[in-house]
Amino acid sequence: MASCLLGFAASATLAEESPWNTLRDAVDLSVSAGARHEDNLVVEELDSVSRESGSAWVGSVDLDLEQGLGGGREIGAGYFMEQRRFDQHPDYDLDLHYGYGNLSQRLGAVRWTTRLDGSIAYLGGERLLENRQIALEASRLFNRVWYLRGELAFKQTDLLQAPERNNDDTRAQFAGYYFLDGTAHYLSANYRFNAKRAEQFRFDYDGHRFGVLYNRRLSDWATLKLDWRYEERQYLSGASTPASGQRLDERERWRARLEIPMGKRLELELRYEHRDYGSNLESVDYTDNRLEARFTFELL
Repeated sequence: MASCLLGFAASATLAEESPWNTLRDAVDLSVSAGARHEDNLVVEELDSVSRESGSAWVGSVDLDLEQGLGGGREIGAGYFMEQRRFDQHPDYDLDLHYGYGNLSQRLGAVRWTTRLDGSIAYLGGERLLENRQIALEASRLFNRVWYLRGELAFKQTDLLQAPERNNDDTRAQFAGYYFLDGTAHYLSANYRFNAKRAEQFRFDYDGHRFGVLYNRRLSDWATLKLDWRYEERQYLSGASTPASGQRLDERERWRARLEIPMGKRLELELRYEHRDYGSNLESVDYTDNRLEARFTFELL
């Protein structure tokens, strides 16, 4: 009997350490599908505001890989793809591809992470933009209650449909999290400064962005997320607006999300977003609303 028990234990250990189990522990893979409605179709990268509404089918694939290397080192990589298909506005159909890779090292209580990422976006079947970014991040957890993170990043963006807007973007951002009950109940706040410099001076600006987030798991049936974001963009050229001198944008966004588990691997997310984007450039001064419902199925 003892030898049988020892054999069973050895088999279980081998199963736990099998390549398949190791892969499942290291990889997260999910797919999603749903629908969204926008009452103002906008392409922010081109300052294009249609003031027309539209509804779309949406779908995405999200793949993340994370593996410890020992000695406090971790390596990660991922790929995300999303499609949006509008019933009556095919010119606003979106195809987005995003990929990243990172390497992190813990030095004392601080984890340092270097990340490379890039994305390609198609609008209406034509390539809209390409960008690439390198970032250095430092993060630390204090007494399992406070988590602080800071990042410096440099980003390049090419807009194939408007090459005069091609730009370099230097960013610094900071975020803090206060955990009231672990990841089930927490508050966070963040700040970002970015200096964007484009091919044409009239598109250059310095931006300041602030945001807060409240996350609360409502027992076992849902998680509620409420967030607010404010951004100010001060354009540097006096020719950035036709008649009002230097362009100034003040952008505010309110968003509510409800995540409802439908089983061990299936989740429904309901999302509402209201944006109030003010500007002394009349063509980009607007408010709008967005609604979305999406099912996500976790494959790994």
